[in-house]
Amino acid sequence: MSELFSRVGIVAKPHDEEMGDELRRLMNLIEGHGASVTLDKEAARLIEGTGVARGELATASDLLIVLGGDGTLLSIASDAARAEVPVFGVNYGGLGFMTATPRDELESATDAVLRGDYSVSVRQLLRATVDGPQRSEPLARDVLNDAVINKIDLARVVELKATVDGEMVSSFVADGLIVCTTTGSTAYSLAAGGPIVMPEVDAIVLTPISPHTLSNRPLVLPGGARVEIELVSRDLRVILTLDGQEGILLNPDDRVSVQRSPHSLLLVRPGERSYFDVLRTKLRWGSR
Repeated sequence: MSELFSRVGIVAKPHDEEMGDELRRLMNLIEGHGASVTLDKEAARLIEGTGVARGELATASDLLIVLGGDGTLLSIASDAARAEVPVFGVNYGGLGFMTATPRDELESATDAVLRGDYSVSVRQLLRATVDGPQRSEPLARDVLNDAVINKIDLARVVELKATVDGEMVSSFVADGLIVCTTTGSTAYSLAAGGPIVMPEVDAIVLTPISPHTLSNRPLVLPGGARVEIELVSRDLRVILTLDGQEGILLNPDDRVSVQRSPHSLLLVRPGERSYFDVLRTKLRWGSR
């Protein structure tokens, strides 16, 4: 029997107007287990109630239930990791590797979690830091999936120099570079040809996006590595995208460093559903 929860916060995907009735049933179910319920502002809007900001919700809860896709979960991930509150995701979006529980299992899966029938997967975050002579101080953000450096200008490639722990790796001429966690290995990195890496592996993945040199391949690095990326191209607009949630326009003299964050996310899975179950379902392995 796993830990039971007494304060449950709910985060909802914006603009899903059909979620209201399911949300009310979910609240009744949670309260039937003797737990209190607090909603974020998006969830509260769906039932014309009152909600709180997501950062405040994380610190006021001992379990967060996310109703949405992986993007919705990513929007709360760093707050949840800092507050050390576990997250249970139900898929109201698209593919959904982290929000792996199907929408039609919302009530049965939530009931299992509240009864203590669940497992927890620990997901390491990365910390991306931007610094340069034009910045008054370094800017740091934690990401659960990836930090992506890519060009904005159409029909152009960007040259980026990457080092690992101070040792030169290569200058990549490509659309950009992805530095991702093992959790993020099934996100943009996978679409760019990167490997699927089990979440339990202590690793960082460096994946070039459409490299001009075909011998440039994804690299799996030690989890404690420090990746530094410099702009070699000086005449292009380049942006750092963090978990698809925030974009930072880079100056030509900026340096981006990515390394292990001190924080991890606790991802809840109901019952006995394993990582391979998720991969088989989402990637349709074994289907013809």
